[in-house]
Amino acid sequence: MGDVERKLDTDYVYFAEVELLLNYGVGYPDLIIKLREKVHQEGLEESVYVKKADRKLFQNVHRFIELLDGSDEPMEDDESQPIQKWWWHLHKVARGKYPSLMLKEYLRDIYRKRRKYWKEKEVCSVKSSYNGGLRNIYSLP
Repeated sequence: MGDVERKLDTDYVYFAEVELLLNYGVGYPDLIIKLREKVHQEGLEESVYVKKADRKLFQNVHRFIELLDGSDEPMEDDESQPIQKWWWHLHKVARGKYPSLMLKEYLRDIYRKRRKYWKEKEVCSVKSSYNGGLRNIYSLP
């Protein structure tokens, strides 16, 4: 019974940590990645809590990356981890560079819709930076 309780706790703790971090800015982004790995190791990926947390993480991946990069222990993608473990490659996800066919279907749809938006936003950002740079050059005395 103790093992069942421990496994049930892991998926809920992962869910709760994602909710706290993304809703209230409270928590440790690096802990979320480690909890997601534990969920995987314990075979809890079909849990309702895990799917909800995964979806929320994908929908807010840019905010998560900002929090991760600004944390006491910022992390880059871990290239030693297999690409199938997307939680170790969230920077690729945020840039739209993660292979969508590696994702489970419930994440693939979110990723594909968001990726198109992220790429459009990135192009607008680059154009804005470029135009701003031109304005600054031409406004020199």
